Amino acid sequence: MGRTRGQARGLTHVPRPIRVLLIAQPFDAAGVPRHVLDIVEELHTDQRFELTVACPLPSVLWDRVGRMPGVRRMRFTSHRAPHPSDLLWLARLLPLVRRSDVVHGHSSKAAWLGRAAALLTGRRASSVVTPHAWSFWAFSGAPRRALIALERLAAHACATILAVSRHERDEGLRLGVGRREQYRVIPNGINLQRWSRDRTPDRDVVLMVGRLAPQKRPELAIRALALARHRRPTMRLVMAGSGELHDHVATLATQLGVRDAVHLVGDTDDVPNLMAGAGCLLMTSVYEGCSLAILEAMGAGVPVVAVRFGGVDELVDDGVTGLLSGESPEDIAAALVRLAGDAEMADGMGEEGRRRAQELYSRSRMAAGVAAVWETMAKRRA
Repeated sequence: MGRTRGQARGLTHVPRPIRVLLIAQPFDAAGVPRHVLDIVEELHTDQRFELTVACPLPSVLWDRVGRMPGVRRMRFTSHRAPHPSDLLWLARLLPLVRRSDVVHGHSSKAAWLGRAAALLTGRRASSVVTPHAWSFWAFSGAPRRALIALERLAAHACATILAVSRHERDEGLRLGVGRREQYRVIPNGINLQRWSRDRTPDRDVVLMVGRLAPQKRPELAIRALALARHRRPTMRLVMAGSGELHDHVATLATQLGVRDAVHLVGDTDDVPNLMAGAGCLLMTSVYEGCSLAILEAMGAGVPVVAVRFGGVDELVDDGVTGLLSGESPEDIAAALVRLAGDAEMADGMGEEGRRRAQELYSRSRMAAGVAAVWETMAKRRA
């Protein structure tokens, strides 16, 4: 009595996979595409999910996703600023959004268009976004106020906001972006195996990893190096990354008489080896969501010197896994010299950072957290 025909025949219902659409519009080869790749690499063989990635063609993200069996791709290209072509890409997203159980937008532009598509198709409950550092953090004045207003409005068009740090969540709430119950905090994670290798550090090598862009303030590192070399003349700075400030950085290094001690290596796949030989990682950013470079340094057992900015103290435990400094070149230089001059302290900080990375910041842990959010959202729609 009450059994379905399939049950009467002894058949078991197998639920179909949760269809997840990830939308990413990375404007560089840094954090956002790596974050998305890490999630897809961890979950593309998980039978619970059927993944589609909408991203630019050409891009590293497009190429890498194409090598993963079972993952679909859709070309998605847009401009950083609002552009008439956004309407075309929005229209192309609509059919994919209609067939998806979860729509996950990464970074501001992709997240805005993803939420718009979810709203237009009546699938607000399917929409989740990861800001990867709020768009308004890069601006001041009227542009900042406009972006805050836009983020407030867009928050009404999604069910969940995945912050990569408590600071990112708290800043959103402080400025009226979304409601507390919308937020989940899932820190970034890294592939620990890639960063776990024997270290032969040169105490006088300071490593920076990131774009040569205003957000990262590379000129601050150059000024700090020039001061530090008064006390440690053999200290050098290795900068791995490219960007619009490359020429400015090189010129400033020449003006300060440290050009021979600054090595601009550009974008490179050799960062794990650079980490293995570095005395410390230096972070001078004015803002970050959850710095992958810091996590990678921790995974590699490298102590960190970082300017104290919002959220960095969630990763760098001052005096335990690294040193936090003020924003002045003098403060940064003092921290660099202190760390370079105390091998026992530096090694202890590096090992504690490695332990915490293994415990708290693995790629698998991050992906499991994201997967749990997807499952919860899909169940709400069922």
